[in-house]
Amino acid sequence: MNFSIHLDDDTVARLAVAVEQTGQTRNRLIGAAIQEWLARFEAQDWPPRLQRFLANPAPEPGEERVAFEPWTGA
Repeated sequence: MNFSIHLDDDTVARLAVAVEQTGQTRNRLIGAAIQEWLARFEAQDWPPRLQRFLANPAPEPGEERVAFEPWTGA
């Protein structure tokens, strides 16, 4: 997919240096940076077990439950 982005002059200059130092194309470096950012962003997602619990906070009998007593002061 092709699209355009607008970068400030400092970022363009820094990108030009990276292109020269790595020998990769500007598009390849930008694509790699986006992929790396997405991997970090997606890794921040909650663990599947917690997602299941939050989707159904009333667990079935016998399911492992989340202890709430430590937060009640009891």
